[in-house]
Amino acid sequence: MKQGGVHKKLLEIDLTRSTVHTRRIKDRLLKDYIGGRALATRIFFDAVNPSCDPLSPENIVVIAASPLTGTTAPTAARGHMVFKSPLTGMIGSSNCGGSWAYYLKSAGYDIILIKGRSQKPALIDIKPESVKIGSAENIWGLNVHKTTDILTRKKKRARILCIGQAGENCVRFSSVMNDKNRAYGRGGPGAVFGSKHLKAIRVQGDKKTDIKKEEAFRAGKEQAEYIMKAAPITKRLLKELGTAGLIKLINLMEMLPHKNFQDNVHQDKDINEVSGEKIKKDLLKRPGACFGCPIACQRHTSVDGKTGEGPEYETLVMLGPQCGIYDLKSITKANYLCNELGLDSISMGGTTACVMELFEKGIINKQDTDGIPFLFGRSDMLEETIRRTAFREGIGDRISEGSYRFAELFHNPSYSMSVKKMEIPAYDPRSSFTQGLGYMTSPTGACHLRGGYAVSLAFFGGAKEIPRFSLLQSPIAIRNMQNLGIIQDSLGICRFTGFAFSTEPWSRMLSGVTGYEYSSGEFVQMAGRVAALERVFNLRAGLTYPDDSLPPRFSSQPITVQGQKTTLSQKAQSKMREDYYKARGWSVPEGIPSKKILESIELEEI
Repeated sequence: MKQGGVHKKLLEIDLTRSTVHTRRIKDRLLKDYIGGRALATRIFFDAVNPSCDPLSPENIVVIAASPLTGTTAPTAARGHMVFKSPLTGMIGSSNCGGSWAYYLKSAGYDIILIKGRSQKPALIDIKPESVKIGSAENIWGLNVHKTTDILTRKKKRARILCIGQAGENCVRFSSVMNDKNRAYGRGGPGAVFGSKHLKAIRVQGDKKTDIKKEEAFRAGKEQAEYIMKAAPITKRLLKELGTAGLIKLINLMEMLPHKNFQDNVHQDKDINEVSGEKIKKDLLKRPGACFGCPIACQRHTSVDGKTGEGPEYETLVMLGPQCGIYDLKSITKANYLCNELGLDSISMGGTTACVMELFEKGIINKQDTDGIPFLFGRSDMLEETIRRTAFREGIGDRISEGSYRFAELFHNPSYSMSVKKMEIPAYDPRSSFTQGLGYMTSPTGACHLRGGYAVSLAFFGGAKEIPRFSLLQSPIAIRNMQNLGIIQDSLGICRFTGFAFSTEPWSRMLSGVTGYEYSSGEFVQMAGRVAALERVFNLRAGLTYPDDSLPPRFSSQPITVQGQKTTLSQKAQSKMREDYYKARGWSVPEGIPSKKILESIELEEI
């Protein structure tokens, strides 16, 4: 039977040879890996040497849409990018909304594989009738917004994926952007584009996504839309306040980090100044949405005559309270600048906070910081620090390497709040052991999404809610949350749908689109397959099990939660890590997928 939902076409681009080749994707590969993260991970795994230098021509970028992309399935316009991360040296795996993935599909392709390095700045131009590698010399050196405007000036229906100056200068945590402000953010994909001299990919097309069983697809879609309209978070909270609506809740749960995770103590008046409610009152112009999304969590905002998007929750905290800053206007303008220059605001904030603590502890001084006093609370230096980082000027050159390498340069890597050299997002792991285990075992380094968004399980989980300090339940819970994340990333859908329902409506929609019958059990098996591939890649790239650990601060420096002093001890970390490996069918203590588990998920060849 002919499968619906896909063109079965992979576009392979070799920038070194300036060649374009289209090949057919095998039916079995599409059935077993669906699309998005799963399909991109498998193709990446088979094509790249894990020991390659992430900034060399040997690194590969794979970008994939899903069978649901191009349909009216709610939120199903997300794309997924896989690469070897220049920040961590491990697998990089980043997901992005907006509209670019939808337009890639409308151009007639399901997946792109990019390898090699162009001698000069390059633009890839993709249409249904042709794919060309052209010059980007006229836009090299421009920011994301100017690049997008130039490339769409005479092509209003085109969509642009591009890097800013941070990517061009191979900042290790630079982003690849689409729709100007939507980011493939974590792990440094922008640096990989920059190392390949790839400035942008422009896509346009009008091809439709074929649906094999309309009635089955429509039944699943109607079920999903009904539940989303009934669930408070997807119906109201995210639309009214955006992701910044979580600020007060996470602070109430005593999880909001402060001054490089030194504590979790904030004044209520300060929190009110950086809340979603404050954004709505003072900065919001209108809500916005990714393509085909009814949730509409985007914030189109304005500050002092300048307009942009955001800030989102993570950006708000990491450039704000994490740096001791509660000036909403300064944070918002810094967020705009990160988007324009193409920087991951989570790592930017985490690295800035690390530098601030090193400065205040006297480990570094003005001689090391271009004469700038890096003090917590100094909102006036945020934008200049971001600019210097993107252009690798002065101290910015060292900041551009990320917090771990910066702190290591001054012989104090323990001040980097990172896992696998990736900066920890805006939830303190001492306030939720489940979240802490997610950071530890995330294949991409500390990531609230790839690691499993345990916050939703701890506070919005309903019948599935578990105690935040449960050593016994956390390993299985995180395995399950990570599996759910892999499924969502592979379907090309938004994580926020998980606040309303799990996988059943999606299995009905996917079955309707493709014509194949998918069960929730098959989704879980696929997720285990992807988790094993990511783990094996990382092991071959040099990962060892001690890398699945939190920085020393979280086991030695307590914070107060629910009136009690708490840390996440080394003993507790070891216990949860080993139980997690067991839940995955991996060896203890090394975390190596066993032959038996690989055979059970049809990966015996690796």
